[in-house]
Amino acid sequence: MKGMSLYYISRAIVSIFFGGLFYLSGNSWWTSILIGTVAFIWFLWAPHTGRYAVHPEFGITALRRDERTQQINDNAARNAFVVLGIAVAVLSIYFGSVLQTDVPARILNYALILGGGTYNYKKFKLRNS
Repeated sequence: MKGMSLYYISRAIVSIFFGGLFYLSGNSWWTSILIGTVAFIWFLWAPHTGRYAVHPEFGITALRRDERTQQINDNAARNAFVVLGIAVAVLSIYFGSVLQTDVPARILNYALILGGGTYNYKKFKLRNS
């Protein structure tokens, strides 16, 4: 097989497996097909995003990260970790000293969303700078 064919075939198998896993976990058949299709579309799109260095000679592992994308990922993850740590510390201090109670899980979910948003925002800003 030439070029990216082996990569695309392997990703089709992974997408079918992923959709089957959703079906076996109790989802409806159309949801499973939709999830598998979305996963395959992402696999088709991934080589064209610019996030990965594409090396067709490596077959099913054709996508690689270069130094720049790895550094962007590391910096964004560090920033998200710091923001999440500060948010949890502030929540712990506020709920522990002011309200004399535990931090509700619902509010910790918002802190996780803040951390995830920080990660994606920093990745976007660093990638476009």
